[in-house]
Amino acid sequence: MTRVAIDPAMELGTTVEDPGLVEFAAAGSDASGEFRCADCGYGVVVQRVLPPCPMCHGAAWERREPQLAS
Repeated sequence: MTRVAIDPAMELGTTVEDPGLVEFAAAGSDASGEFRCADCGYGVVVQRVLPPCPMCHGAAWERREPQLAS
């Protein structure tokens, strides 16, 4: 069993300003854009609600920024 230390001073919904951190979205949340599964890397484009990952059934998604053409 893995244990994670949680800072009791931080409240739920607290935003941490660190450009190195990745923001995740949960399956079932309203979203629009390109996302990659945090577990297996499978990519989806959604317009309404993020589904569970169809490949690994993961529930965490990382937003993928649009790629600029060179």
